Amino acid sequence: MAQFTAAFLVVTVSFLWQGGLSFRDEVDLTVDLLQRSLEVDTPQRIRRLQASPMFWLHFPKCGTSFANAVYHLPGMCPGLDETLNLGNEELFGSCFESGFRSYCPTKCDMSLLHCDWPPNATHQWLTDQKYEQNKGRFVGLFRQPEQRLLSAYNDDEDLFRASPYPICRCCNETMTAEVSMDEFIKRWASWQAGQICGIYPGVHNLTQADVSKAVQRLEEGFAFVGLQEEWELSICLFHAKFGGKCLAVDFDDTRPSKGASSHTYDTSILNGWTDEPDRAVYAKAKQMFEADLQKYDISHETCKPCYEEAGLEWQDP
Repeated sequence: MAQFTAAFLVVTVSFLWQGGLSFRDEVDLTVDLLQRSLEVDTPQRIRRLQASPMFWLHFPKCGTSFANAVYHLPGMCPGLDETLNLGNEELFGSCFESGFRSYCPTKCDMSLLHCDWPPNATHQWLTDQKYEQNKGRFVGLFRQPEQRLLSAYNDDEDLFRASPYPICRCCNETMTAEVSMDEFIKRWASWQAGQICGIYPGVHNLTQADVSKAVQRLEEGFAFVGLQEEWELSICLFHAKFGGKCLAVDFDDTRPSKGASSHTYDTSILNGWTDEPDRAVYAKAKQMFEADLQKYDISHETCKPCYEEAGLEWQDP
């Protein structure tokens, strides 16, 4: 393998030289080719290629920041500075996720990364066709259902509670009226199940068959499952599976909600209501996550090198 790589690089450099590239360009390209050749047989790279083009399915209030870890994987977006945060509003605007998705088709490798289009469709619904086309390549973070809903309820900047819901979520609109809690639940509950099975729960009631379909798709169609409540372990696991450096931006929170920490909202406001469709999906996601923690030997102790590489000051609970 090493002899083949060396011979390949010599031929490559000779070809590039004859092609008129500058010596510096040749060196940069040769180093890139060498890095790729040395990585080709690693389990992380193999898993990454098997999950390509990787499709990040983003559920509302389940970690916009996770995009940083996805887009910074090796080869995904060549030339993307490892310090660049998706939440950089100066570069990508106040709707920074849509802004970066517009950037994706021209700056990222679409054989490795699924660039959702149109870019403002940040929460995709998996039609049967879309699911079958991308089966086995989905990645995403999941969240305890009632906490996800209350995170949306407390996110004033996105105006989830506004009535009518603003067409332009990033136009600095001011809420003029607020929906009731019953209407809010009807509008925003069960999105994890709904997105996966391709049914908008705000319009259609999810049946048990729909929920079973979502759970099956989660089990069979996802290459990676993380939990928003276990952000640090999820990021560490993501790199253990797919490689790449643990970066500081992987652990940033680009869109925090107000009023509480990531998973400690007071649920008494829901008057005993529980999100049964999403609870079924979340239970499967948690089961898959915990199985991968064991499979890849992931714990806060084993993740210390990842945390240190990212400059994360971690203290055991």
